[in-house]
Parts: sequence; C-alpha cells; structure tokens
Amino acid sequence: MLTGSAENCTVKISAADDAKVELVLDNVMITNKDFPAIYLVSADKLFITTAEGSENTLTVTGSFTKDGSTNTDAVIFAKDDVVFSGLGTLTVNSAEGNGISGKDDLKFTGGAYAITAEDDGIEANDSIAICGGSFTIAADDGLHAENDDDASLGWIYIANAALNIDAASDAIHATTVVQIDSGEITVNGYEGIEGTVIQINGGTVNVTGQDDGINAGAKSSAYSVLIEINGGEISVTVGSGDTDAIDSNGDITVNGGTVSVTTPGSAFDYDGKATYNGGTIIINGVEVNSIPQSMMGGMMGGRR
Repeated sequence: MLTGSAENCTVKISAADDAKVELVLDNVMITNKDFPAIYLVSADKLFITTAEGSENTLTVTGSFTKDGSTNTDAVIFAKDDVVFSGLGTLTVNSAEGNGISGKDDLKFTGGAYAITAEDDGIEANDSIAICGGSFTIAADDGLHAENDDDASLGWIYIANAALNIDAASDAIHATTVVQIDSGEITVNGYEGIEGTVIQINGGTVNVTGQDDGINAGAKSSAYSVLIEINGGEISVTVGSGDTDAIDSNGDITVNGGTVSVTTPGSAFDYDGKATYNGGTIIINGVEVNSIPQSMMGGMMGGRR
C-alpha cells in the first residue's frame, strides 16, 4: 500500500519469476525528471490497483535515461505482465516518452485513467487487453501493440470500457488484431484504428481520421488482411483529400451492426473482396444495399 508524495523516486519491483506482486495506490503523487515512477524489473505478474476514491498522479518531466542496457521510456515501465484495476483514478504524464509501456502483456479491468504522453499513451510488445475502466488519452499513438520478434503477437482487445483518444498519429494501432466487443469508444487521429485484422462485434465506436478512419494493412505475416463488422454502432468521419473512411488491403465483411460513414472522399476501399451479409450501411446520409468500391462519398453509393 503506497500513499503520499515524492520527487525523483522510483518504485522498483525485482521479484522472483513466479512471484505475484500487488501495489495499491492510495493518493500517490510521484514526479521524476528522467526515470519511471513505477519500474517492474521482474515478477510473474504485477497488479497495480487504485484504492477506492483515490486520486493518483505519476509524472516524468524530461527525457528518460537508460537502466544499464534497458531503454526505460515510460512513466510506468514493465518488463513483465501488468494488470491494472481499482476504483480510483490514475493520471499519467510523460513529457518526452510513453505513458505506460509493457514488454509483455498489459491488462486493464477497472479504474479511471488520464494519460498524456509525447509518444504512445499505452504500448505493449505482446498485447493490450482493456476489459473495463474509463480512459482519456492524448498522445502520438493512443494504444500501440507491436512485437518485432513474433508475428502472432501485438494485438489489442477492448470490451466493457469507455475510451476517448486524441492522437497525433494512430489512435489505436496493432500489428496483428484489433478486436472490439463492446464499450463506448471515441477516437480521433491521423488514422483512427489500424491493424492487420480489425474485428468489431459490438459497442459504440466513433472514429474520426484525417487520413483513413479504419485501416487494415499487411502488418503481420501471421494473418490475412481483413475488416470484419459483426455488430455495434460504428460511425466513421474522415477529412478531405486522398482519404478512405474504411480501407482494407485485403477483404471487408459486414455481417451486422450499423456503419455510418461521412466523407468527401472514398467511403470504402479494398484490394480483395467485399461481402455484405447483413446490417445497415449509410454513406453521407444515404443508406446503401452493398459495399461500394472506392467511390466518392454518397455520390454513387445508392446506385450499387
């Protein structure tokens, strides 16, 4: 149980590889110049829990320094798995790096998070699973999962959470799979949601992109490129220029849900095949009965 305030202080966890460690944050404030506020060196799993009603703030004001050969680059930096939960709030500020960085898996099951970062808000090598909680993130990439050594990893899962992300680059970026099952999700970025496979099964998903809104590309050799929409209320708005609201370098499948697109450019663009089995598609206020290919907004959408 941690409480109180400190400057240039790091909570460092070096435990056995099979150890499970819990930190309960109860009105904690740590401000550092160049090193993480919480640093998981080793453990099987670290649990970070915010106490009910507590307000906790972790800040790094400058550029990060190395720990030997390790490039520490986040206010919370973890070499092993971390599970976040609780009934309090956690504010994370990173002036020149990431907010939360995990070299394995990061999981969130509850709590309220406000993250401001120059680089990624939340980033992980293996996976980010958000299964509850509320998030406000302002960063370069809001959520970023990428593993350079294993093509099957680098995935993001979202359910039962409220997310509001404002990103300079990608709001949500996974090299393999982005799966959204439920929640209230609002993202704004140069590109909104990006991955090799993007599957939306439910929830309310509002995407605003300066370039592409939802974009699936071949970022991982372990998966075929696909955008699949099975349910939910999806709204995608993109800006002018060479933009695509929903863009797949492979296939697009719509099985259900409501997809509403607002665009002066292309509503859908795909290199493979488009399959429309159910649900509702609306392009610039006009409901269509198929998935058009590279058309200008709703100009011709109702004809196909």
